[in-house]
Amino acid sequence: MTTNVDNNLDRIGRYLLLILAGLLVLLLIFTMIFIGTKPSTEGGKADTPAVNNGTTAGTGNADTPPVQQQPSDSVTLPATADAGQSYQDSIIFVGDSLTAHLVNRGVLTGGTATKQVWRTESNMLNLNSEVTSAKIILPGTGDKLTIAEAAAKVKPSILIITLGTDWGVAYLEEADFKAVYADLVRKVQKASPNTKIILQSIFPVTADCTLLENGKIDTANTWVKAVATETGCRYLDTQSVLKDGNNCLKSEYCNSSDGIHLSADAYRVILEYIRTHAIS
Repeated sequence: MTTNVDNNLDRIGRYLLLILAGLLVLLLIFTMIFIGTKPSTEGGKADTPAVNNGTTAGTGNADTPPVQQQPSDSVTLPATADAGQSYQDSIIFVGDSLTAHLVNRGVLTGGTATKQVWRTESNMLNLNSEVTSAKIILPGTGDKLTIAEAAAKVKPSILIITLGTDWGVAYLEEADFKAVYADLVRKVQKASPNTKIILQSIFPVTADCTLLENGKIDTANTWVKAVATETGCRYLDTQSVLKDGNNCLKSEYCNSSDGIHLSADAYRVILEYIRTHAIS
């Protein structure tokens, strides 16, 4: 009799354990289902897609040109509306042989007789310790003056200085490059305080140029920009519109076997960039 009772109790215990285990399994299943369908309380609904802001790769019209990036600093001139011919005509240009060739290419008002370019007798202007004493020939008078002396006499509204191709990039280290450039700028500022001075980037060279290297030019342009910051001028990043996909001067913009000097079309691109990055 006792044995039958014990057997019955064992069976009942096993049934209860099976029932309890089943209930636990069901509870676990329901819990997992509940958690999987519950909306997320962080960052909105879990299944809500991210808003497309136009920057997602692979979206939008592939033929749409990229929006020109505005500079993130206060020294680089940003894109503006085209300031027009009158703005271009108000500028005096001074610099190395690439600036002098603005006259030869006839792209400014007055053509090859333009009075907007200050150049030396040799058409070269080295960026070195003698740059402040070098003499330019003042258009219209023939006077031989330093750049500061010419600025004091003419008091130009806007002066664009472009230096570095002659001597600077090839021979000067950073400290000397910045020092001689800043010295020139400060002398011009003292001579003509109301002149707005823009320091233009050094232009790139072609891939097969053996005299200069684009990597060094890129580095030197950071120095030009630093001088502009130091002296309170503005920096004009014109070199960016002259390059091909390999960081070199586009071959169609070159007008010489040395890979350095520019065609008339290149100067037209440069002038358009200057007008569409106008100083206020």
